[in-house]
Amino acid sequence: MKLHTIQALRAIAALLVMVYHTRAIEMEAILRNGLDEDPFLSAFVMNGFSGVDFFFVISGFIMVYVTGKVQPRLATAGAFLFARAARIYPLWWLFAAVMTGYFFIAYGLPYDADRLAGGSELMRDHPWLHLLYSYALLPQQAVPVHGVGWTLIHEMHFYLGFALLILLPRRFLPLGLLAWAGIIVLGTVAGVAKPVAVDYVSLVVHPLSLEFLGGCAAALLIISGRRFLALPVLVIGLIAFVAALYFQPYPTDFTLGWGRVLFFGIPSILIVYGAAAMEAEDRLSVPNWLVTLGDWSYALYLGHAIVLSVLRRIFSELAIRLEGSPIQEVFLLGAPGIDDNVLFYVLGAVGSIALAGLVFRFFEKPAMQITGRWRRSLFEETNAQLKPAPIKAAIW
Repeated sequence: MKLHTIQALRAIAALLVMVYHTRAIEMEAILRNGLDEDPFLSAFVMNGFSGVDFFFVISGFIMVYVTGKVQPRLATAGAFLFARAARIYPLWWLFAAVMTGYFFIAYGLPYDADRLAGGSELMRDHPWLHLLYSYALLPQQAVPVHGVGWTLIHEMHFYLGFALLILLPRRFLPLGLLAWAGIIVLGTVAGVAKPVAVDYVSLVVHPLSLEFLGGCAAALLIISGRRFLALPVLVIGLIAFVAALYFQPYPTDFTLGWGRVLFFGIPSILIVYGAAAMEAEDRLSVPNWLVTLGDWSYALYLGHAIVLSVLRRIFSELAIRLEGSPIQEVFLLGAPGIDDNVLFYVLGAVGSIALAGLVFRFFEKPAMQITGRWRRSLFEETNAQLKPAPIKAAIW
C-alpha cells in the first residue's frame, strides 16, 4: 500500500525549502544590486528551512513502514542499507558533480575555497578530503560541496542506526527508539552536542535525530491500529507549524538543534501522524499531481538551488543589457514594484519543478530500477525484500 499522503507531504516539504531559498537568493540579488527593497515574501518563509524537519520526520515514518514485515536478520539489515544508499547516493552524486564542475569553471578549483576557510586545518591543507567527505556524506566542519548535502549526512546516520535496530525482534523496536533518544538527551546533558554536526560525536547526539525517531513512532502507531483523534491531531499540528513559521526567532544555537525539534519537529510529527491515520481510515485523499510532485521531491530538493542561482545570474545579466530600457526593472531584483519579484518566483518555481521532473524521469527512476535489480540479486532471501506491513484496523 502506498500512502499517498506521505508523498504529498514530501512535496510540501520540498516546496517549502524551495520558497525559502528563493527568498534568500532574491535577498542576495537585491543586495548585489545595491538596492534595499524588502524580499517579496518575508515573514512567512523566513523559517522555510523547516521543510527539512518535515523531511526528517517523513523519513523516520517511511523506515518503519517499509520494514514492517521483515524479521531480524543480518541480510535484512544489509538489504535495508543497500536500498537506502541506492536511493540517496546516485542522485546526490549527480548534483554534487554539477556543483564540483561549476566551482572548477568559475573559480579554477573543484570546490568553494571560502567554505574551507571555516573548516578544519586538515581540510584546508588537504582540500581533496573535503570532496571525499562531501561525496561520501560524512560529517565535516565545512559545508558539503553542494550545500543542502548536510541534511543527507543526517539521513545516512539515521539509516545506519535504524539498520542496527532491524537486528532486534520487532517487539523491541519501541525500546530501541527510546534508547536512541536517551543517548541524544545524554549527549546534550554531557555538553558534547553542538548546533551543527561537524564530527561523528556531534552527529550521533544531535537533536535532529529525534525528528526521525518521532516519525518512527508515528508509523508504529499507524501500522498497529493505534489511531486516535486523527483530525484534531492533524489540525493542531498544522496550526502549530504555521505559527512557528511566523513566530520562531531567527536561528540561534538553540533553534538550530532543540529549537527546531520543538518548533517544527513536534508539529511535523503530529501532521504526519494525523494525515496518515486519516488516509488509513479512508477519510483523506490528496490530488494526484501532489503525489507526483512528491515522487519528484528528492530531485526538487537537490536541484532547486542550482536553478535559482542560474536564474539570478540571468536576471542580473539581462538587467545590465537592458539598461535604459523600460523593461529593465522587470529583471532588476530590488527595483520598485513587484514585477521583478513575482517573475523571479514564478520562473524559479517552474524551472525547479521542470528540472525535478526531467531528472526523475531520465535519471532517478532508471537508477532506482537498476539498483533495485542489484539488491534483489545480492539479497535473494525473501525476508530481505523489505515489504511494508499491512496497516491494521483501528483499535482506539
